[in-house]
Amino acid sequence: MPHRQETVVLLHGIGHCKLNMLYLEKAFKKRGYKTLNITYPSLTHDIKTLSKSLHERLEKKQVWQNSEKVHFVAHSMGGLVGGFYLQDHNESIPLGKMGRVIMLGTPHKGSEVADGLKDFWLYKLVFGQAGQELVTDLRKENMIKEPDYELGIIAGTKNGLHPLGRFYIHGPHDGCVSVESTQLEGMKDHITMPVLHGLMAWNSKSRKQVIYFIEHGEFKHAG
Repeated sequence: MPHRQETVVLLHGIGHCKLNMLYLEKAFKKRGYKTLNITYPSLTHDIKTLSKSLHERLEKKQVWQNSEKVHFVAHSMGGLVGGFYLQDHNESIPLGKMGRVIMLGTPHKGSEVADGLKDFWLYKLVFGQAGQELVTDLRKENMIKEPDYELGIIAGTKNGLHPLGRFYIHGPHDGCVSVESTQLEGMKDHITMPVLHGLMAWNSKSRKQVIYFIEHGEFKHAG
């Protein structure tokens, strides 16, 4: 496998840690990429604060300066953290170094599950301010702008035994986020896969699609 001077930044979703992105990290390392798999305090800060913290971390580690290209792979709310970082700190990205971006199950238009649970004391206690920011009304009012980078989005359609998703979400969904909510205007490609929300980063087929998009700028569609 050729040596690469490209870095993949991996961002987990709310309530997770970098272990959730471990299989993806290993897959990229095997193909010669450098990786930065980040654990961030997803339960204790709002999304914009988390995106600013991401900016500070990348600056401290000089990720852009030490890479020919920097790609981002994010699961669920990690896509919002990464997306707002790329939007709000665009001036810190050196010309020609922006790579491709993958978002898995990111609730760009919010989650109806968050709508249903937002006032429940346990949900508020566990998921904090960021959890409140995942409701559909707020997300639709504050969506990431049309990206100026190549963005691929994977949406799940397997909801299994998720009673909340089946109760609150109409149409295809992954148990937490609807397919429609994952879509963002200006995305380069979009694909649906029969995978649960929480297992998207662990699924071998979705992992292959992630790598394919990073290397080709499109997903490998059937047919």
